[in-house]
Amino acid sequence: RRQPLRQLALESCTSASAMASTPPVARKVLHELAEHGDVRLDSYYWLRDDSRSDPAVLAHLRAENDYTAALMSDVKHIEDEIFAEIRGRIKEDDTDVPLRRGQYYYYERTLTGKEYVQHCRRLVPTDGHITVFDAMPVGLDAPDEHIVLDENVKAEGHDYYSIGAFKVSPSGRLVAYGEDTNGDEAYTLYVIDAESGEYVGQPLKGVTSDIEWAGDDYLVYITMDSLHRPDKVCLHKLGSDQSNDMCLYHEKDDIFSLGLQASESKQYLFVRSESKSTSFIFHLDISKQKKQLEVLTPRLYGIDTAASHRGNHFYIKRRSEDFYNSELVACPSNNVAEATVLLPHRERTSSSLRIILLSMSVRMVYQK
Repeated sequence: RRQPLRQLALESCTSASAMASTPPVARKVLHELAEHGDVRLDSYYWLRDDSRSDPAVLAHLRAENDYTAALMSDVKHIEDEIFAEIRGRIKEDDTDVPLRRGQYYYYERTLTGKEYVQHCRRLVPTDGHITVFDAMPVGLDAPDEHIVLDENVKAEGHDYYSIGAFKVSPSGRLVAYGEDTNGDEAYTLYVIDAESGEYVGQPLKGVTSDIEWAGDDYLVYITMDSLHRPDKVCLHKLGSDQSNDMCLYHEKDDIFSLGLQASESKQYLFVRSESKSTSFIFHLDISKQKKQLEVLTPRLYGIDTAASHRGNHFYIKRRSEDFYNSELVACPSNNVAEATVLLPHRERTSSSLRIILLSMSVRMVYQK
């Protein structure tokens, strides 16, 4: 009679654990952390290593990995079988849904046996307007596929590799992407020519995955402080040195973190500073020669805001303890103080405003 797989695994683990060596125990080194008049004692603070280079920390992690491998060695074949079954159910040679931007369709391709994706694009064969029936042509008569960036090639020689952002410039001529080879989510930002793949300018160090184009000649990005809190938003002009980049805003309050995104219209960039209960937003007009942030929603404790843009108006979702189900307001882009409530807060707990989606001809609001 065959034993259940769970029982076999349990018996294997039991026999393996008897053979495994004693688990590694991290040493205790007393460290005092003083904040807000309070002192906290942490005996394992020495294990924090943001640089991922401390020999003592790395040695302890390797010892833990070795112990785990020894403990689980008798069920390694089961792990391999499960992994093979899961992988066998995945279509490895595939593409995601193409996104049309400007003159090209952009999409990602995965290849059989490869760990990373290829970032590809294909020329749009017509200058017609985008419709719901728009589809990227494929086949022998379709425009050729062009691989803009192959992560499999870039990852060669690295134990860890991740692309945190892939942003095409408004003209489609350049691509900015953030590369992380350490796993600390502190990215190095590169700009390449979309056709030739050649690097443009010097890389930007220590940025987050939040990057956006502000025209074809400027990039806006966010950097972090020593605690990896996104705290500065900077403006970079292509061809210049990172040391000359302008700091557009520095969030000095350590309970707030910065985020960056482009509006659906691609006419503005939004910089959002948020804490657990409060957020406020700046906007940057990409079309203006002088790149600077302007206040869109003020910093008011307890009020959380999110913004969108369409036509000549900003659309702002606001939430607080008083309007906990959120309300939607609109204001002219040239006079943000002139706000009009479009959807007022509703007292019913079953109706809460969640998402605002804007396009050239449609406003869509999702409520739950």
